[in-house]
Order: sequence, then C-alpha cells, then structure tokens
Amino acid sequence: MAKQPPTYARSELLSVEENSIIRDMYAPKQEVLAVSVAQLFQAAPNPRVWTKKQTGVVCVVKDHNQRSYFIHFVNIDTHTVVHTEELYLEMDYKTPYPYFHTFAGERCMVGLNFCHDGEAQLFLDAVSGIIIRNKKRKEKIDAQNRPPPAMPKPVAPVPAPQPEAPLSKKDKKKKA
Repeated sequence: MAKQPPTYARSELLSVEENSIIRDMYAPKQEVLAVSVAQLFQAAPNPRVWTKKQTGVVCVVKDHNQRSYFIHFVNIDTHTVVHTEELYLEMDYKTPYPYFHTFAGERCMVGLNFCHDGEAQLFLDAVSGIIIRNKKRKEKIDAQNRPPPAMPKPVAPVPAPQPEAPLSKKDKKKKA
C-alpha cells in the first residue's frame, strides 16, 4: 500500500505565500493538521489575568519523529515557532467561547483567541479528534495488558445428605 503524502492544512485568512511559509517550516516527518490566525494568551504571571503574548499562526502538528502531536504557535514574520505545547492524554481542552479556547499548558493556562470562528471550529475538531483517539488507544492497550480475571477458588464439595432409612412402625410410635 502506498504511503500518503504529509497533510498540510491551510488557513483562508493567510495568503498563498504565508501558507507556503507554514508548510515549508515543517519537515517531511511532520504534518500540519490545522492552521489558524490567532492571539496567544497566558495566565501568567497572575493566574487570574490573561496576558497577550503574541499574534500569529497556531497549528496542530503531527510529529512522526517524536510520535506525538503538538500545538505550535508560529511567528509568521520570523518563520519561527515561539510556543509549543504537546497534546497529552488527560488534556482538558475547553472552549468558553467559539473563538476562545483554553487548556493547561506546561507552565500555565494557555488561551487561543481565534480571528475566525470557522477556523476555530476546525482547530477544535483536530485537537478533540487527537485526544479522543489517544484515549481509545490507551484503553485498548490497557485492556490488552490487563491480566485475565482470576479463576474462582474451588470450593470444597459439600457432602450430599445421606437419605435416611424409612422409619419402621415401631420407630414412628416412639417419635410420636
């Protein structure tokens, strides 16, 4: 079976040249599954206040070398990844608004403020799909590695009651 070429998602908000920059940043061993223009926010240093860190392009990337998925925030002007978060199994990816997504990052809460609701939804679909697939894969592995159920311990046989001999007429009178 022929191997499929890597996937490179595109953003409708980026020019052809900007989409090409994103595509060219990733080696053949990486696939870009979702791309969108967004602002990167962090709840740091104060965990109760969102602080805008960057405006750029956010991507969901499948890295075949590391055998994992990542959210990369890219500075399109410098062609560099300025923020990376690995998608992990217990990730709680939330959408308080269709255009604003949040999750616990490595060091603090991270917020993504998308410029376009449609692209935000495509991004959510990509991230949610990865998290669900990873959970199912882990459950399958856990089920395969789970020891078989223990066999019930044999119970000592209980002797069957011995039938009593029929009472004679004499014995019946004694009991009465």
